[in-house]
Amino acid sequence: MAEITLPHLFKPRSYQLPFLRAWDSGIKRMFLVWHRRSGKDKTVVANLSKRVMERVGTYYYALPTYSQARKVVWLGADKSGFKFLDHFPKEIVENVNQQEMSIKFVNGSILQLIGADNIDRIVGTNPIGVVFSEYSLMKPDVWNFISPILRENEGWAIFIMTPRGSNHAFDLMQTVKNDPKWFVQILTVEDTQALSQEALEEARIEMPHDLFQQEYYCKFTDNGMGFFRRVDENTYKMEEY
Repeated sequence: MAEITLPHLFKPRSYQLPFLRAWDSGIKRMFLVWHRRSGKDKTVVANLSKRVMERVGTYYYALPTYSQARKVVWLGADKSGFKFLDHFPKEIVENVNQQEMSIKFVNGSILQLIGADNIDRIVGTNPIGVVFSEYSLMKPDVWNFISPILRENEGWAIFIMTPRGSNHAFDLMQTVKNDPKWFVQILTVEDTQALSQEALEEARIEMPHDLFQQEYYCKFTDNGMGFFRRVDENTYKMEEY
């Protein structure tokens, strides 16, 4: 195999470095609360290439639903149009299964995208690394199913999310935030400076206040959830006719 550098075609932003250093150092539990459009999934996907080549095994990347996993990661791209999966150079990929949304690597590792709404599908398997993307939107018992597996095989877990009220994700964060075995990080738009002031002001004007605070300042406010509940209710009513 030709010599390649991993991660492939990825240059981290300064605010992403503490998380990446923690991951490289061997910390096995990471909880990232990053604001909207901060590059959460791109950062994790790009650096997964290192993990799958370092230790042979099965890795899962979970989003709340299967369709979200396909849209956000499998077909996902950054604002320049660079596809997330292109961070896995062809030299390390043995084959790609489009239907199953899985990648088999030349060393035998497998990366599988899944929906957390069908977690029973993977119970009984033996993943050694799991990413829970948008964990705040998942069912609370997902981690309860997976944690015993990772504890037994010394695997790792990453939770990445933007707040969705004071729910199970908030409770987990509160429980582990002072645990030295966990890396916990909250990054607001002020911390990252990832958005221009012009873009931020446009969002501030266009969005309800509580929703704006939730999405860009990582506020765990239940009022921010009202927007999404109204969308769900209106969608349901439209489907009745």
